[in-house]
Amino acid sequence: MSIAPSVVMITQAKLLDFTRDFVCLAKEYGTAAYDAREDIQAINAAVTQNLTDLDARVHFTEKLRGKMVVIKPNLVTVFHNLGMVGSDYPESTDPRVIDAVVVFLKQYTDKIVIVESSGKGFPTPTAFKATGLDRLAKLRSVELMVLEMQPVDRYLLPKAKVMREIVVPQIFSEVARHEAFYISIPKMKTNLYTGVTLGFKNAMGTIPYNLRLRNHNHAIDQKLVDMLHLFKPDLVVIDGLVGGEGNCPAPVEPVQSRVIVSGNHAVETDRVATRMMGFDPKSIALMRIADDNGFNDPRVEVVGEQVVTQYKPADPSLTGEWMRSNFPNVRVLVGHHKGREPQPAGDGSLHPSQVCDLENVCRGGCLATTRVAFDYMYYEGQPRSSTFTLIIGAGLQYDGKVLYYDGDGKPYTLEDIANLKGKKLAVGTCTDKLKNIVTRIIDGCMPFPNSPHMLVHQMTNTFCKVMTPKNHYLIPALLDTFAVCEGRKKNLRTGRRIDIPLAHADRLYETRELSADEKELDFIFEPYPQLSKAEIRSLCADENRSILATFLP
Repeated sequence: MSIAPSVVMITQAKLLDFTRDFVCLAKEYGTAAYDAREDIQAINAAVTQNLTDLDARVHFTEKLRGKMVVIKPNLVTVFHNLGMVGSDYPESTDPRVIDAVVVFLKQYTDKIVIVESSGKGFPTPTAFKATGLDRLAKLRSVELMVLEMQPVDRYLLPKAKVMREIVVPQIFSEVARHEAFYISIPKMKTNLYTGVTLGFKNAMGTIPYNLRLRNHNHAIDQKLVDMLHLFKPDLVVIDGLVGGEGNCPAPVEPVQSRVIVSGNHAVETDRVATRMMGFDPKSIALMRIADDNGFNDPRVEVVGEQVVTQYKPADPSLTGEWMRSNFPNVRVLVGHHKGREPQPAGDGSLHPSQVCDLENVCRGGCLATTRVAFDYMYYEGQPRSSTFTLIIGAGLQYDGKVLYYDGDGKPYTLEDIANLKGKKLAVGTCTDKLKNIVTRIIDGCMPFPNSPHMLVHQMTNTFCKVMTPKNHYLIPALLDTFAVCEGRKKNLRTGRRIDIPLAHADRLYETRELSADEKELDFIFEPYPQLSKAEIRSLCADENRSILATFLP
């Protein structure tokens, strides 16, 4: 069987304003009036032209005939009428692009399922409602699947460096066996954790909640690359109509790139999109690691003009100018000792430029998650807050002392922190040595994504506006959260696992000893043992506790 060449196809859309209904399908969706809109016709034309041109070169429609097509958009949080300052933010895949892709595919197959597992605290059924994909599914006769409610299969990844054990919803076992055709449709946007989030980063939403938290720290880039050993998108279609710049998964600002980028090689398609966002792919760790692990294709053909639209990069810093300007009353102290931190001067101080380097030692975990909390407050319209101290990391070890640093590079010992007045919040399991001298500690490596947000509100005596009636989806989200929880417990009670046990340690999770032959395989199906009654009770109790962790600090 011949291997199709790697091709990336670029199609520029018509020069129009695409910011109308770019988060949620219009109320008149499905009517003749909707179809006659100039912007809708332009979107359909761009997507159809793009996929037709790509198919002419790689013949992907021949591969999907007779198979189930699994479409994975990016709906981590759908920012549509959630009570923020603005009504819409381009966080999620444009449903108009998804609709155009579905219409194209319906020429070749009737077996289409749109799958997603949104972020903790924003259940996928709510995301389907907020985007209008529930209406799309009804009109186009496609299935919607809530991945967080699906039983999972377990695999070992012998060649992985971080994620040596992976569990995925069973539909992705069909993808791994090439029985289903997998299409990733991400939004073109920047990201706090990985710099950019595109085609193969979108796979984070295919693994269950607890596995997402495992190694979601300084190891996140390698973890995401490791997943490519199990499955890769057969097709990536990047929605660059209205891209997003800023600090995803917090709200991001719109960038009208007016482009669709597709390809049959996930890494190379992402590389082209990264370049078109104005970033050198070599500056993105996710891309470098994918190359180092052999997932690149230097023979790729890129068709179309790589027009650059400069995106504002994500800014994870808690000690930089943005935080000082918008939250001047918050003192931030950071310290790490992982072997790649900057070294202090003789008096123990750091240059202010080194503090940012110190923060980025563990960018993919507590730093980004906590920065999201402040970005949320900013977009809720309440940036200035009461005074408190925020501490992140295990501390930098120097001259027999454990030191933390403020944005000016001034060192603080544990004794100094104990003597600080006011409330003190420590984030991450590695701050456990501070437990007797701070007001609260948020456990986890990484923590539950919502925890820093809720605790910052508590520290500042403010209330989250997303939890008020200003959020049009508050009640649906609450009801869907409980419905998903019950669905997960229903699977558990029948003996079907839906996740891994929750663990917060910053370590590599080893698997059983592998034979020499097994070590040469990309993946090994590793069936789970039957759940015992005691395990079922314990796991159901964990599900109930996770509900509280979602909404309470």
